[in-house]
Amino acid sequence: MPTVSGLTLSGLLPHLVRDESGWTATWRALTLHSAFQPVLSVTHQCVVGYEGLLRAFDPVGLPVSPEVLFSGTRSAADSRELDRIARCLHVANFMEQGISTGWLFLNTRPQVFETGWPQRTFIDELSAHFGLPQERIVIEVLEQPADDESAVASMLAASQPRDFLIAIDDFGTGFSNFDRVWRFRPDIVKLDRSLVARAGKHEGDDSMISHLIAMLHQSGTLVLAEGVETDEELMILMQADVDFVQGFWLGQPKSSVQDACAGVPALIESMWTKFAAYELARAGHQRLGFEGFAEAVLAAADAFKATGDLQQAAQKVWHLPEARRVFITDGQGEQTQASITAASVPPIPLRLAPLYSDTRSNWSRRTYFKHALAAPGRVAMMGPHYSLADGQDCYTAAIAFDRDDGTHVLCVDFVPATSPADTRSGGHGAKR
Repeated sequence: MPTVSGLTLSGLLPHLVRDESGWTATWRALTLHSAFQPVLSVTHQCVVGYEGLLRAFDPVGLPVSPEVLFSGTRSAADSRELDRIARCLHVANFMEQGISTGWLFLNTRPQVFETGWPQRTFIDELSAHFGLPQERIVIEVLEQPADDESAVASMLAASQPRDFLIAIDDFGTGFSNFDRVWRFRPDIVKLDRSLVARAGKHEGDDSMISHLIAMLHQSGTLVLAEGVETDEELMILMQADVDFVQGFWLGQPKSSVQDACAGVPALIESMWTKFAAYELARAGHQRLGFEGFAEAVLAAADAFKATGDLQQAAQKVWHLPEARRVFITDGQGEQTQASITAASVPPIPLRLAPLYSDTRSNWSRRTYFKHALAAPGRVAMMGPHYSLADGQDCYTAAIAFDRDDGTHVLCVDFVPATSPADTRSGGHGAKR
């Protein structure tokens, strides 16, 4: 077991060995190497950082994964020693290569913070010894669980004010979740590869990744998607407004930072061209079947103003295959009449029946309602938002107008057409 003095920078530096390829380290009977993977800022179209990745080999040259390496440590002190040796090694190799700009992401396990060992002192020493400004260091807290999450959060809080950044790794799987974001207050959250892969395969609702990134942005953190491997994954993440990407799409991790980034300039050149085509195709898909919708909603509003009959108003939109249901609220968003639903729309599942009483609902929180009230007489189209009733993304058009009995907002739910237009007749039913 290493002594306390062995965990200081001066006690760790003897583990580092300089050879013709750079710095390596020895630990037990293993040889440790650094590899670096670039981190790309989508908006700024440049590499803004590099993650230091540990590569370990046994005495006969066979690779040992980091998971096996750390799980084989005999004590918490062993884990702390190995954790710090890895960080020393990465900083030594990074500075040896003369990389003058960009962050260096350094992995650490949450148990290291949990011990109460003075992390700030070690980072200060590491920065000063190798000449790496703390503003360029990102301490990346790995996904592993800590026995006391509050202790980890307290240790991170105790490092304030600080110049180095904190990142949470593998968000969306295992132990990295919103609780950690709230407790740790990181500068960067790294989305786990599993989330990226599901988005790229269109498993489930594609908008989920956009909503997740938006929530993280609202919490005050930047978002990095790791494990990006394909154009499709990149396009989805760009559309979702991710800040940074990292993964094999940019190239394999290499011991040389320059080699790891060799293909990046050409990829950046093609990235925005591909995204423009992706957005064009996506916009074209979303526009399918929406032509004439505003005119139909205006006609429905005119019919209701003239008759006060929602059933008659709904007849003005049923020729559109996208229309699902029509409903009306007062100026406060209160719905007191049952919705009119297209006859071809399946009944609401009984398990969702408590949500669809259809009267005394209040829709004043909805964006479409607010936009309609802000511009009376104009159709506000908002979406997509997930509809429980339809089981898919739903859009809502709304228009505000006045009658003798007060202000009303007529709303129409609709979904993109997936089949040729069918003939509909009005019927009573529930809405989302």
